[in-house]
Amino acid sequence: MFSFQAKEGAGVSLKGAIDMEATNMNKIMIIPAFLLVLVLLLTAVSARAQESVSPLEGLWLTQNERSVIKVAPCNQGLCGHIHWIIDGGMQTDAKNPDESLRARPMCGLPILWGMKKDSDTAWEDGKIYKADDGDIYDADIALQQDGTLKVRGYMGISLLGKTQIWRRVNAADYPSCQ
Repeated sequence: MFSFQAKEGAGVSLKGAIDMEATNMNKIMIIPAFLLVLVLLLTAVSARAQESVSPLEGLWLTQNERSVIKVAPCNQGLCGHIHWIIDGGMQTDAKNPDESLRARPMCGLPILWGMKKDSDTAWEDGKIYKADDGDIYDADIALQQDGTLKVRGYMGISLLGKTQIWRRVNAADYPSCQ
């Protein structure tokens, strides 16, 4: 085996020098590998966060302009709660078929729930509560090309129903009810 003389009596073999160089290279390569793994992990987390956001999320003024519904993700898919009520509008759930619920406030009342994602702009197979008559209907919602929200409530099959068009609004114009 070849050896180099660094000082008299001290020898460094070629194999030892190569092993030391390889160890140093391994240490240097760990840093870029770690950074690559970190970037991939952050990219995956970011993509996952973006998947959970729906273009249907936000505040929507109902067709009759008497309330604003806040649509957001929930444990049941996509849900909607009453965010704003027009002055003089229904303040309690007075038409609820369950008498014990008739005194509950309309503000914050869930009216859309159980919506399942069909596409980026459409959710289906949910429920909608129509507080005006105290009934619950099947529901589908879809974001239209003009930015409005098509809300379809029906009984059993979509043909037996009614469609409303809701308009997106901002919170500054419709402060949250209390």
